[in-house]
Amino acid sequence: MSAVAAIDIGYSNLKIAVGQRGAEPRVRVRPAGAAPADRLGECIREERANAEAVPILVDVRGRRWAAGIEPARLDGWVRSLHEDYASSDAYRALVATALVLTGERQLDTVVTGLPVGQANDPRRCEALRQAILGTHHTDAGPIEVARVRVIAQPVGAYLDLVWSAQEPGLLERIETGSVLVLDAGFYSFDWALVVRGELRRSASGTSLEAMSVLLERAARHLAAVHGGKPAPLALEAAVRAGRTLFFQAGRAVDLAPVLTLIARDVAGVALEALRQSLRREEASVDLVLLAGGGGELYGASVGSLFPGAAVVVAADPVAANVRGFFHHAR
Repeated sequence: MSAVAAIDIGYSNLKIAVGQRGAEPRVRVRPAGAAPADRLGECIREERANAEAVPILVDVRGRRWAAGIEPARLDGWVRSLHEDYASSDAYRALVATALVLTGERQLDTVVTGLPVGQANDPRRCEALRQAILGTHHTDAGPIEVARVRVIAQPVGAYLDLVWSAQEPGLLERIETGSVLVLDAGFYSFDWALVVRGELRRSASGTSLEAMSVLLERAARHLAAVHGGKPAPLALEAAVRAGRTLFFQAGRAVDLAPVLTLIARDVAGVALEALRQSLRREEASVDLVLLAGGGGELYGASVGSLFPGAAVVVAADPVAANVRGFFHHAR
């Protein structure tokens, strides 16, 4: 029996969920750094303790690429941070990397996602579908993908909640109420309104006031307060690894209060765009679901916007979308 897989290719993280229909998936999360292999910094240690730090080598348009690594390890390379990311060579390298990391040679179905604003564009969805469909030749051998589905990214987090929720009151809100999904990614802050199981596209949207903006401002703030140069890539790596301390100009700094402070301004702009998109929506919000790498940071400002709504942070919010994609696949 062919396996099914879900891949969520972000600007900061690459997430993969794979398994047989009806079974729980195997989930992997890697950094989304990708560049031609000659841009990879030279490792001067004999071996790395963390096997996840070893890059996956793939071919893109006849050139060797290293992918699935920290962006800070790439020398003289600027990663793609634009709306055409899904058509870039870096994205193609990450698609091939994700397929290699499934460990499968035949995939019956692959589900992936795009930001809400792009998922509403049939041409973008079809271009991405064609990029994943078919046979991929890799160092591990050919990998065949028979079907591809492309959905809006926050829908994944919603489906993950549907499959995992057990508390009766929460289930009631999901089944009969309105669920607002907030997906705070690296490049975009997406939201989707689901009313009684139906996606309201007119009340769903995207803001670019996302984690990349937050981290850049936080890095500048740290440099201004403690000296040294802003280091957004190092800060991103620290946040991804869950480290609470960050060294800025030789000083150990507690990250939590810094990120919380910067998030107030960044989240305020994103949430104002969200409020505008909901102004004509008659249904009130009964449940707010926070997902993505910055879900908890943005969530601090949500409660006052939707009084009476339950606010839930997805379990392992970084992987919430890809788990939901997998459930959609099966």
